[in-house]
Amino acid sequence: MLLFQAPLSFATRLSYRIRGFSRRGLVSTLARLSLMALTASMSSGCLIEDPPPYTQPGKTPPRLEQQGATPPIDQVMVYKRGDPIEFKIPVTSEDAGDPLQGVLLLDYSGGLEADLVAFGQVPASTLADVNPRFLTLRWTVRPGLTPGCHRFTLRVSHLSNFNNEMASHVVFDTKDVAEAYWWANLDPEDSSTLVNCPMASTGGT
Repeated sequence: MLLFQAPLSFATRLSYRIRGFSRRGLVSTLARLSLMALTASMSSGCLIEDPPPYTQPGKTPPRLEQQGATPPIDQVMVYKRGDPIEFKIPVTSEDAGDPLQGVLLLDYSGGLEADLVAFGQVPASTLADVNPRFLTLRWTVRPGLTPGCHRFTLRVSHLSNFNNEMASHVVFDTKDVAEAYWWANLDPEDSSTLVNCPMASTGGT
């Protein structure tokens, strides 16, 4: 009997230690898994996402600040033959690298026929630019004009919008155009012709 009791007692103690080790190992394993899960969740919360790709702003139609124009558009100008005239007006737009072009037309009534007397460009810019841009055009009153009231039409659009194959003042997209008008009494014979000149702000003919 003694021969069988010793191994049995030893086996019982060994089994107890194995069972005890297993419980402690399981608890330790679960603790490590929980810590790893917590660390992973904390790490994912600290990730910094890549910024969205840069998108270049699109174009906007030009806007003419008519209150800042010279000569003032709400006054009838009076010039004689040979007098130089400087037209200057502030302009803003989002250009996406496409410069603006202005064409100055004399007595323009629409269509393809036009008397283009001056044109000019301003560099491309953005609406965020705090520095004002001015479109400046110059023309000298030429001989041969009928004395009296004449209308100047300034058309401004992006350079790529002008259809130069058709005519220098014609555009593809009429929504990408801004206009301003001046009225002038050119080479007047007397002051009575001023009566027939409407205010430039009306844009009338």
